[in-house]
Amino acid sequence: MVVAHPIAPDAVAGEAGGTAFAAGFSAADFAWERWQEQAALAYRAGDVATAVRAWEQALAVAEQHFGRGDPRLAASLTNQALVMRRRGQVYQAKRLFEEAFTVWEDSWRWIYLMTPGRQTSRQKAQSDRLATYDDTVRAWFTALAERGCAATAMLERFDLLPKDGLAEWLELKPRRLSDLRKLLAAVLLIAPRPH
Repeated sequence: MVVAHPIAPDAVAGEAGGTAFAAGFSAADFAWERWQEQAALAYRAGDVATAVRAWEQALAVAEQHFGRGDPRLAASLTNQALVMRRRGQVYQAKRLFEEAFTVWEDSWRWIYLMTPGRQTSRQKAQSDRLATYDDTVRAWFTALAERGCAATAMLERFDLLPKDGLAEWLELKPRRLSDLRKLLAAVLLIAPRPH
């Protein structure tokens, strides 16, 4: 296991400052997203060494800061499994793929706990319950997580890299800091095909 660099809140202040943390994004959330983006961009450009280092850092952040059902952990395990397979470490790759599948299967819990974001003071006054997504939206999120699991399966079974996840991420990356952004990053930042 790789030890991640310490994450300081001021290291991510440039993106959204205090509002990011108020919206439920932690320094670990930003660090993981940045490592994953850097790795995907490097891998697509053919810079495997940079991608490997960034994926190792992303995995370390995910293992230290995210729960067992967090799709970002599944994405990191998938990318690390790819690295191990490419290095010829088949047993380690198989173990990491199995772990990734387990996390993807457990992601329903993470999805169930997703919230639309901070409530306004008026919303809080009207209800003592935390705002949650309805069943239709949760079904869409679950389908998105299943897409991530399918990408892991294609890598594990056929060594087939996702085609357009990085391009989709760069196009769709939500400006709003939310659980949806975390889920999209997990699904779309699995190793892209090199150009």
